This record gives sequence, C-alpha cells and structure tokens, in this order.
Amino acid sequence: MKQLWQRIRARLMHLLPTHNYWQRLIWLGCISVTLPLVLAGTAYYHFSMRELTGQFQTDNRESLQMTVDRMENLLSGIEQMSLQLSGSSQIRESLGLEGYMTDYLGQLELLDLFQLFKNTNSLVQDIVYYDEPSQTALSHYYGMARMSDYYGADDIREALALPGFAGWSYLPDAGGRGYLTYVRKLPIMSTEEPRGVLLLQVREESLRRYLGGLPSQSLAIVDAGGRMILDSQGGSMSGERLRTDPVVQAVVSGDGTADQFVTDGEEQQLVAWSRTAQGRTYVSQLPKQAMIDQLSWIRVLIVASVSIFLLIGILLSLLASRMAYNPIQQLTQYGRHLRKSGGEEAGKLDEIDYIRSCLSYLNEQTESLHRYVRGIQPDLRDGLLLRLLKPMSGSGMRTVEEECRKHGIPLTGHYVVLVAKVENLLREKRFLPSEGPVIVFAVKNVMAELLAQLPQASGFVVDKDDREAIAIFRFPPTSTPAEIRQQLASYGEQVREALQRYLSFSVSAGIGGRTELAQLHESYRQARQALQHRLFQAEQTLFFYEDMIEAERQPVFLYPREIEEQMAEFLWSGDLPQAEELLRQFSERVRASESYNIIFQCYQVLLSAIVQSLEDKGPGLAGLLGDNLFDQLKECQSAQEVHDWFGGVLFPLYQQVVGELRNHSSRLIVQRVCSYIASQPAGAHSLSDCAELVQVSPSYLSRLFKREMGISFIEYQMKTKVEKAKTLLKETDYSVAEIAERVGYSERNLNRAFQRFAQMSPSQYRLSLR
Repeated sequence: MKQLWQRIRARLMHLLPTHNYWQRLIWLGCISVTLPLVLAGTAYYHFSMRELTGQFQTDNRESLQMTVDRMENLLSGIEQMSLQLSGSSQIRESLGLEGYMTDYLGQLELLDLFQLFKNTNSLVQDIVYYDEPSQTALSHYYGMARMSDYYGADDIREALALPGFAGWSYLPDAGGRGYLTYVRKLPIMSTEEPRGVLLLQVREESLRRYLGGLPSQSLAIVDAGGRMILDSQGGSMSGERLRTDPVVQAVVSGDGTADQFVTDGEEQQLVAWSRTAQGRTYVSQLPKQAMIDQLSWIRVLIVASVSIFLLIGILLSLLASRMAYNPIQQLTQYGRHLRKSGGEEAGKLDEIDYIRSCLSYLNEQTESLHRYVRGIQPDLRDGLLLRLLKPMSGSGMRTVEEECRKHGIPLTGHYVVLVAKVENLLREKRFLPSEGPVIVFAVKNVMAELLAQLPQASGFVVDKDDREAIAIFRFPPTSTPAEIRQQLASYGEQVREALQRYLSFSVSAGIGGRTELAQLHESYRQARQALQHRLFQAEQTLFFYEDMIEAERQPVFLYPREIEEQMAEFLWSGDLPQAEELLRQFSERVRASESYNIIFQCYQVLLSAIVQSLEDKGPGLAGLLGDNLFDQLKECQSAQEVHDWFGGVLFPLYQQVVGELRNHSSRLIVQRVCSYIASQPAGAHSLSDCAELVQVSPSYLSRLFKREMGISFIEYQMKTKVEKAKTLLKETDYSVAEIAERVGYSERNLNRAFQRFAQMSPSQYRLSLR
C-alpha cells in the first residue's frame, strides 16, 4: 500500500512542476478556474433537473391532448366523408341496380364523385365501392372490375364479415400494403343484410406522421371495441402491442377519461392517456431515461463552460507568462550553451562575454534574414512585373519606377510582351483538368531558358493566374523594328519546336506592339487580342498584333443556316459521322469572315440551334444536356478546340439524350393503347386487356393514361365511341339504335354519352349537319 501511494505521489509531482515557475502558474490558473465552475455547474444541474422534470411532464400532457385533437379531427373527417358518400344519390341509386356493370356513365359519375371527395382530404388514397348483387367493385385507382378479377376481393369479404355497420380495420390485402381502412356497410341506417360496402383507404404511414412525439416515445390509438387503430412503433395491423403490453391493456380496460402516471419496475415509463367521446383511447409511453436524456443539454452546458473558461485561462496564463519569461529563457539557454561549449563553469561566466554572445546571436539572425530576403527576390520581381501588366495611375507608376530601379529593371528601351498558350488541352490525357498550373510551369521554364540565349535582348518570364506564360522582352533603344520582329519570330519558333519535341505540347503565341515600360499593359492587351486569330487561322502558331491591324477588314458574310439545319437532322437520326463532316464545313464557312467576334457568335448560334432542336422534340429535353454549355464553349480559344468540343462533348451528349428518349418514352405506351382502341371493332376494351398489350400493370397504365392524356381510361373509351357514332351519323343513314349497337352501347347509354361530350342528343347532332 505504501509503495502504491509513493507511485501516485511521484506521478502527481511529475505532472505538477516544482522547478519551473511559469508552468506552475499555468497549473494553478487551470485549477482556480475549473473547481468553482464545476461546483456551481453541479448545483445548477440538480436544481434545474427538478424544475425541468415537472415542466416536462406538464408539456407531455399538453402534447398528448394536442395529438388527440389533431388525430380526432383527421379520423372524424374521414368518417364524415364516408357517411356523406354513403348517403349520396349516386351510391343509393346504383346499389342493387340491374345492369350496373355495363352502366359506364353511372360508373363514371361515381368516379367523378370519388375524385371530388378525395380532393377534399389528401389523406384518403383510394375509395372502393362494392355492389353485392352485381358482384362489381369500383375503385378510384383501378376502375371497375368483377369480384372474381378484383385484387382486393379478400378485403371486401373481410369488410362484409366485420361486426357492426362502420369502423376502422386493417383488411388482409390493404393492411399488408400499409393501408388502414374505414369500412361502412351499405345501405346505411338499415336492419337488412348489407348489399354493399364502401371502403376509404388511408396510408398508415401518413397518419403516423401526424402522431408526432419524441423518437423514443410510443403512441397508440385503440378504438372502443378494443382493436388497435394505429401504433407509432409499427405492428398496428397485428395489434401485438395491445396483447403483450400490460400498461396498454390496463389503460384500455380501465375507467376514466385521462390520467398520467409513472410505472414501477426496472424500466420506468411516463404514461399519459386520454379517452375521447367516440370511445377511442390514446396512450403515450415515454421511457423515463429518454426524458432524462432530453435534459442532457445541462451536462453539455457544464462541460462546454468548463472547457471554454479553462481554455481561456490557459491562454491568458500562457500569454502573460511567456511575454515576460521568453526573452530571459532564450538568453540564459544560449549563455549556457556558450559556456558549456567553452568548457567554463557556471561561476566563471563574464557579463561582457555573455552580452557579446547575445550580440553574436543577434548578428547571426540578421544574416539569416538577409539570406531569406535575397532568396525571395525573384518572387518580388515577378509580382512587380505582373503589376506592370495592368493599367495604373500616375502616382502608382512613380512608385513602380522606384521598385524597378531597386530590382534592376531598366526604364528605357523597347518593351514587347509575348503570351503563350498550350493548344488542345481538352484532349490532353497526361494531365488532369486541375493540373493546368503544372503545364504553365513547364512552358515557363522552357521559355525562360530560351530567352536567356537571345543575343540582343533581355527580359523575364512570368505566369499569370496559372493559366498563361508571359515573356517580357527588352530591346535596346537602337534596335530597329525589323530586327525586333526577326528576333521575336525566331524566339517564338524555338519555343514551339522545343515544347513540341520534349513535351509534345502544341503552343500558340501572341505578340504585342513595341512600347515603353510605362505602357507595358498595352502591349500585353495587344498580345492577347492577337491570340484571338487562332479561331480562324488554325494553321498559324505565331500571331503579331501589327499584322492583325494591317489585314483587318470586314468581308461580306452570310451565316450557313442550311448546314446548321442539316446537322441537327443528322444528330437526331444518329448519323454522327455525317454530323461531324457538316461541322467541318460549318467551320470553314465561318472562318472565311476572318473576324473573331463573328466566328464566335456563329458557334454560339449553332449551339443554340442544336439545343432548340432537342427542345422541339419534347418539352424539357434540352435541360438534360446541362446548363453550362455556353460557359464550356467560351473556354475554347482555337478552331481545333471548338471543333473537338462539339464533336467530343456536345454530339455524344446529344446522342445519349436521344437514345434515352427513344427507349423510355411513356408517351409511346399511351399512343400504342390509343391506336389499339381505334383499330378494334366496336366493343368494350378493358383496362386489363390494354395493360397486357403493352406489358404493364393495369393500375400503372391507368395513372399513365391520366397523366399523358388528361382524362381517365374510361372517359377516353367513351369519347372514342362518341366520335365513331358521330362519323356514322354523318356518313350513313343508320338509325340511332343501329349506331348504338355498332359502337357497343345501348341507345339510352349513347344518348347519355352524347349529352356529356357533345351537349346534344344523337338526333340533334344529325340535324345540325343538314
């Protein structure tokens, strides 16, 4: 035990310095900040926990009541909708009606009624009406179907077998798909055996979102018959929680209207429940640990406060101590070093020698600083040259002239700027797009090496924004324009050959006019402008600004519209080689203008026409090409780069969009169904038959038909038959009864269909044609 205490004491003494006063101050500062803060935070935590726990329980009761009000409003609204639908004239007239299965207009009116009610409540996903005498089911989504063909036949049988006339239930098929169904047997207010049933299906997940609550809180709704309606933890259909949870069982079987209590046992829970006038019981269960976890921010606040104040105390102690102690520490350490290296003892150190050693140390630091300044001298000179490439005021120029003298840049002589750019970086595979600075660095080194070899010129090479290499030449005042041009042309050719031979780079260079140092920015602007001629002089690599001025003219030019139209047609048809050939012809035609602005505008017009041609094929298709095409085109500076971008980027992207359009067009499915209905003889074409024709499910075809045509499948069938009847009324002398038989209708149904779509009877329509 004694040895253990000694080890602990030795460890503490190691952590708490005994000889370094500065470190001990830091430790004392940390302790003085931490202890009061921890004590105050602990007291505040216990006091706040008691207050917040009571407030949390009050909020939990209020939250449950808000949930009850919200859910009762939703459930009662759906129940009221079911009652209104059941009492509507359409439901009462169709129930047990003879020939109801072929009464398409009556079915359509019911579907319109379903849609009207469904629009008033977004929670209702489907409305199903079943007529027992005709064994017919009518669904808002699926349409009309016989009981033997209807996918929810088991649900209807289960609904008819349920006790009572109305109530919530999880039917076998709908419940398995996550739907809670409100069942109402028909007719209402009758003591007879039910002759039909009305089902309103609501997605369980949609209702569960309205429950709210904390992530660890569970909420359950039980109806007056003891059946589980909704469980936030899942398993609402099986009602497992109602059978296995004794807390829920006790609440449901108990009396009263509302209460709140904390359960006993290992896992304590805060339970709140409320019973409504309809007999539904709402039960909320929240683990007590989860309630405590909600208040964990108090602990986080204490830890954060301790950490912040501790950090501030350490920083202040460190700053104040270091400012006073650091110079002395450095001098004493350096003095000990000199004393040790000289073999002297501590008491024999002379003060003058000690100061001399300090001055020697400072002198070495001064020399080190001078070496650093000389090392960064080229970077400062390059920065000055880049400033000269920009226009500046008179006062700014005077300051720059002083810096030029300091860096050895002559103020007299002829100055010329050459700008070099690497061609075809779009297809360069050796570098990533983000490695442009690497390419510029390599070009800059080659240019600087060749510039140093010029016999009658001097200068510097810099890079601007890691995108272009710039050579700044200085020729003596006695140099003639012919001599300057000859040396620049020779230098440009040497740079081109060297980069092509050693780095496999194709380089173009623009050369500005002769100017003074103060006007160097003007020569730089001219060099960049000369480089624009790459767009229509693809075979040339060296561009003099003075040549561009002499040859500048404005020839008559006509935009090649016929090539543009043919190119769009070949792209749509998938003939990519022919489209690229037309692109080559287009480039030759626009280069004949010999104007950078005209050429670039022509390419922009061509891009706009290609995008518009795709938009004409279908709204929104052009958006699949992306929204930065014009920005990409602006990055191309030469004719070859523009050609490569169109052929390597735009054309393949266009082909991809066209291919996807042809393979996945939902409109083609609907058109095929419409063609099938129009080509078949008179008779009923069921939704199932048409869905089997195009190999999709009936429900998907119904939704697709509604989206593409704007009307339902049944409406389109009726409209088609009315149009056929109109043609027969116009071109034949058949009676109305004969025409009704030929289009697959009874005379009565044909009259009703005409009234719906033509606002007149068939006889009136025939008279209007005469």
